Amino acid sequence: MQTAFEKARKGLELNGKFAYGAMPSSIADSWKRCIRHGLDPISKPEECVVSHTDLQQRRNKLDLVMRLARPELELLSAQIAGPNFLLAFADSDGVILDRIVDNEFSQSNCGKSIIPGSIWSEEIRGTNALGLALHSGVPCNVTGPEHFFSNEGRVSCLSAPIFDSGGELIGLIDASSEVTVRQYHTLALVNLAAQNVENRLFVDDHRGHHIIQFHPRQEYLHTQNVAMIAFNQDGAITGANRRTSELLTGLKLTSTPKFEDVFMGQFRSLIGRICRGEVVQIKDWLHSGYFARLRLTHSVKASLSKTQFFLPADPIYHLRQATESSTSGRIFKDEALRHNLRLGKKSAQQGLPVMILGEKGTGKNTIAEEMHEQLHASQHFIMVDCSTVDETSVESQLIAQMKSKSESGELAPDKIDLNKGGTLYLDRIDQLPPDIAPMLNTLLNRVMQRRNPLLGDGEWVILSSAHTDEIKTASKGPLGPLIKRLSGFSLFLPKLNHRSDFQHVCNAMLRSISPQHALSNCAIDALRKSSSIDNLSDLDWSSRTLASQHHEGIIRAEGVTRILGHHEFDIVACPRCTGQMAKEVQCLEIRKMIRECTGNVALAARQLGVARNTVYAHSID
Repeated sequence: MQTAFEKARKGLELNGKFAYGAMPSSIADSWKRCIRHGLDPISKPEECVVSHTDLQQRRNKLDLVMRLARPELELLSAQIAGPNFLLAFADSDGVILDRIVDNEFSQSNCGKSIIPGSIWSEEIRGTNALGLALHSGVPCNVTGPEHFFSNEGRVSCLSAPIFDSGGELIGLIDASSEVTVRQYHTLALVNLAAQNVENRLFVDDHRGHHIIQFHPRQEYLHTQNVAMIAFNQDGAITGANRRTSELLTGLKLTSTPKFEDVFMGQFRSLIGRICRGEVVQIKDWLHSGYFARLRLTHSVKASLSKTQFFLPADPIYHLRQATESSTSGRIFKDEALRHNLRLGKKSAQQGLPVMILGEKGTGKNTIAEEMHEQLHASQHFIMVDCSTVDETSVESQLIAQMKSKSESGELAPDKIDLNKGGTLYLDRIDQLPPDIAPMLNTLLNRVMQRRNPLLGDGEWVILSSAHTDEIKTASKGPLGPLIKRLSGFSLFLPKLNHRSDFQHVCNAMLRSISPQHALSNCAIDALRKSSSIDNLSDLDWSSRTLASQHHEGIIRAEGVTRILGHHEFDIVACPRCTGQMAKEVQCLEIRKMIRECTGNVALAARQLGVARNTVYAHSID
């Protein structure tokens, strides 16, 4: 005896008519749209693939999203039990940009169709999870014969949309398989993966703002299910993730530009407590209560340094007045670093330009500021970001400012007095556009005319910086003569984990962030060996993460591994489980949950329904 759905399916294939109530309304509506598009359910769907050039352009446009989505696809491939599956990422037009597929599924008809560049919108491929999620904007699953085309009746697919911080759908994550028993479990995992990408995009878009996480239950503040809302310094709302609108049902964020329009209380008093690391309780105007905390980002805190970076429009340099100072928080106890700094200072005093070389985040700008402070802190410090300059901005906004006198004989208020001297710092000279080199040479001619054997009043110190590897390539091109002119003395900076004062840097950085915390020697060794810490920026981020998520007191190596380990994109099984398939699957599931719970072992254990000791055994290597 046929079921109602089977009768509806038969009616669709015979005469294009079916009983609407025999299936979920979303599938029935999709079938109706496919019929209106003129698709034939018993024919073979059209194989539409964009050109290679178009595919590359689409990938470049969504480069950041793809870099965030790829680790989620890899994690999903480890979480989905059994073989015969395909995972894909598509853009907002339904074009597949990336995929992970096992050998078995890749040989199937569907596996041969879901390839990079293929289009899976509903009007082309009929009812499928990706096209349905694209149309509806919600997670969808389409099982076997629910597909519009009959030749796709053996495949089950699930898809979840990804929205940017402005609420626009920008991509989708899709999972397809010929196994139907695991679809509901997989849909939850796919939806969580999409949510992870959304949250990271939101944080990236609002790094310069205060991001507040909130949830009715405090233990959920460390999960990806948390609501996030961003504010500027004045308390104006600059963005909110999807979970925020779900929790604040009945409140329209689009018409409420201020914190006080959504929540009770004053923004400034609340943000002061949150920025100190407190978890506070807040209420919205519908009297719903939430726990809230600050989401830490990689944004540069203004209080750490007064040197600023500007885009070419206005201006391409930063002029720090002689009364300003930025000497706090610098540590130079490493013997090699102190030696190089001493030689760099002597070279600058003799009139030689100094080029500061090092990898990203090794402290090139900090060294430039330190040399300026030691040589003549009372003069101007002019910093030029060579990666952002263009011909117009250099000529009109830098060279034109460096005039000795105006026509009347008086120095104009917006001019830099060449006769007073100072420090000219060309940051990332290896990224300077070649057509700007002659103009900078003209500028150097003005400021490199030494009159005294040693540095004195009215003299200029010329500093520059570059990445160690990239300067080799740049020096062989059009920038070669300029780079040679600036390489009077090369001041090399050691890698962070090679510095003998690594312990002092770690302790000082954490002490400035949270005096209530301290690092054990083993914890510092763990930080030195961490694969996620390559430079000072990474160390700063890790220190802030530890301060916000570890209880006050001494942080030990176990705490570093537990808290920072869950931030790794690539999750691997612990050494005890590696090589044993069944144990590896369980270990990966536990480690993924630990990451989702931000290292909270007790919470992860409750989520998985296992003992805390079991979770703890897999949380450390």
